[in-house]
Amino acid sequence: MEPLRSSDPARIADHRLLGRLGAGGMGVVYLARTPSGALVALKVLLAEYAEEPGFKERFRREVEVARRVDNPWVVPLADADADAEAPWLATAFVPGPSLGEAVAAYGPLTERGLRLLGARLAEALGEVHRAGLVHRDLKPGNVLIAHDGPRLIDFGIARAPEDRTLTATGMVVGTPGYLSPEQAEGRGGDGIGPASDVFSLGCVLAFAATGRAPFGSGAVDALLYRAVHDPADLDGVPAGLLDVLGRCLEKDPARRPDAGELVRELAADDAPQDGEAADWLPDPVTRLIAERSTAALALPDIEHTLAPSDAPVDPGPAEPDTRETSGAPEPQDARPAGRRRFLLLAGGAVALAAGGGGAWWAVTRDDDAGGAGPAAASSRRPVHTIALHGDLSGPHSETGRAQERGLRLAVAEFNARGDAPFTVKVRAVDDGGDPVAAARLAAELTEDPAVLAVVGPTTDATAQTALAKYDAGLLPVVAVSPGGIVLVLQGFRSFLLGRLPDSVLSIYVSNYLRGKARSRKVGVVLDRPAGNYAAQLATSLSNELHNVQQPSVPEVVSAMRRDFGSAVDTVLSAGADSVFFAGLPDRGALIAATLRERAFQGARVSGPALLDGQFLTQAQEAAEGWVMVAPVIDATIKPEAKKFAAAYRERFKEAPPRYAAEAYDVTGMLLKALSGLPAKSRTRENLLAAVRAGKYQGITKTFAFDKTGMMVIDGTGGFLWRVEQGDFVYGGPAPITV
Repeated sequence: MEPLRSSDPARIADHRLLGRLGAGGMGVVYLARTPSGALVALKVLLAEYAEEPGFKERFRREVEVARRVDNPWVVPLADADADAEAPWLATAFVPGPSLGEAVAAYGPLTERGLRLLGARLAEALGEVHRAGLVHRDLKPGNVLIAHDGPRLIDFGIARAPEDRTLTATGMVVGTPGYLSPEQAEGRGGDGIGPASDVFSLGCVLAFAATGRAPFGSGAVDALLYRAVHDPADLDGVPAGLLDVLGRCLEKDPARRPDAGELVRELAADDAPQDGEAADWLPDPVTRLIAERSTAALALPDIEHTLAPSDAPVDPGPAEPDTRETSGAPEPQDARPAGRRRFLLLAGGAVALAAGGGGAWWAVTRDDDAGGAGPAAASSRRPVHTIALHGDLSGPHSETGRAQERGLRLAVAEFNARGDAPFTVKVRAVDDGGDPVAAARLAAELTEDPAVLAVVGPTTDATAQTALAKYDAGLLPVVAVSPGGIVLVLQGFRSFLLGRLPDSVLSIYVSNYLRGKARSRKVGVVLDRPAGNYAAQLATSLSNELHNVQQPSVPEVVSAMRRDFGSAVDTVLSAGADSVFFAGLPDRGALIAATLRERAFQGARVSGPALLDGQFLTQAQEAAEGWVMVAPVIDATIKPEAKKFAAAYRERFKEAPPRYAAEAYDVTGMLLKALSGLPAKSRTRENLLAAVRAGKYQGITKTFAFDKTGMMVIDGTGGFLWRVEQGDFVYGGPAPITV
């Protein structure tokens, strides 16, 4: 990013400009903050071109197309004004490099990476084509790279095949070297259809596989001629992709596969599925994304970028205070030194790890008021709906059902109150752990005006696809189990992360290892199949250990390896006397077994993912003694939660599982805030503002949020668990100091 120039405005509309991302002959792209604090890429058409009907019409078309295309692999439109004196549009900011930049700097992708890239770009193109449009300018520079997959950008020349308003027969529009033969020949109208985008996708994938364009370089005329007459240069393309790329690059559009066929074919075999995108990028690209994400988090917020003329006016009487605290706030200089240091370290961990988210079915379960009895049935009270969005039947159903029950208990207790100002109805939806279903259900909940807030989703992958839908309707959504900092970084206005991010948990891990475990050198094992989760934990822990000059031995395990012997031998031979594993339960069992085979007696520590019955089942005796740092309590032991635990047992005939108390807490927080609003002010927007401005003391921890939607880091929220006699045993708060 370049600094703003003296000729640049300080803001455009309500967006505060922070720097220049790029510039061309017709406009400038700025990095900007929205009024809510989200980062966006804001494109402005220069005034001299805004007066020309052709350029302004093209810009208006880009806005219209961006509004019509809704797909996880297309950068979403945040706001736009095509009729302004200087027309502008703002899209979500993606801190990663373009595909062109990544390949040029770090080389081609692996076949696994190519399959993910191709399948997700084909999925994006399929959405464009279903909208009746053709992108017409797919090239490496119009593909941005994120940890979980690509993002398609720039719809400036997209149009319907039959639309002839912006081009004419004989005019070549697009980027030579990535144009289809029909584009290179200047065919107009119906001659440029979806198959043209498929050809361009074949060119992009060939570039990503080899590092060079399939029709070479040189003069424009030569490039156009080769696209029409010469075979593509596919030397160096992995053998498993030669056939599909060859068919994409057929000269005859009728012989090319459509986008749907490409999704099915490229997603076959061992390609990453759904929300899984582990190990698809070269390590240097992953680090580059992390660095740029870190820089994005370090940018000033709205308060620090206000110009004098932007000073806020007196807003008048404040909304009713819905804050609930256990005492007066502690002055900053009165905090213990260890706590002050923790806050500083945690801030660094958040920034560093910011870069580091088959058939499906779903059901919706509604009830009148959570089975709350007479109070719930009262017809004299207004009725408001709180929704639970979770995985209630898929791989994470244990967590999803726990959250549903925690929510229902909170609602039942609220409805049973004689002074309750309204009755609460529960609506529960099940995405089965599928990101596609999650997006669809989020859209349905958003369209239901009775729903004022949502608790969920259950996983990072489902949250990644759902949050944009909720944000579109400004529907408050509070999640207690997803932990990726990227969910906060994307700037969703209505999202609140009701737990510490995974990256902050590494501070507790460091304190535990250096303190109670008395480790002198830590082996940090990053398991690539765990994707962003592993990267955030391992990267932030390594950084923390480096900052305190604690020796560590980093080791990365490829997704293609199931034998952890080499990785374990590497860290142990380097003198590691403790091991931290950043990975998931199934492979956690493998490294646990390997460490047991080596008779390793040092501390073995991991993050919240290993707090799963699968780890115990598969690791058996090898799980004994492992310690997990997680953002979740045992409600049967924590004194503040014992009343909740008793009520849960009475209602559901079992002890409360993990994440039930956390869902109970955030539901109580939402209901407390909603109760504090006047009857006519109980809207989504006002509820969101009340929760953001307030502070709520729950049974698990204190809930307060900063302007990004992340919990305020106050030294609480991390907890220790240990495997003892084949079960997880709660160990109380994790240490904030050594």
